[in-house]
Amino acid sequence: MGSSISLSVILVLLVAALVWLIARPRRSGGAPRPEHPDIDQDVLDEAEQEVQELDALTRPEDADDQLPDWGPGAPKP
Repeated sequence: MGSSISLSVILVLLVAALVWLIARPRRSGGAPRPEHPDIDQDVLDEAEQEVQELDALTRPEDADDQLPDWGPGAPKP
């Protein structure tokens, strides 16, 4: 009797896990970005691409030599 209850509980948990895995939303490419009128999305995308292209072992000091200054107060090209 006790083993059939244990088996039933395990079976219910297994089915619940499968339903959760199948029903959960799929993420592709990250969360959608909200539109904000003060953000130039093209400039932001370029900056993110530049950072992603850096080597994982690049120190911030070395990145300054590889990337243009795009922070606050930086001159516009």
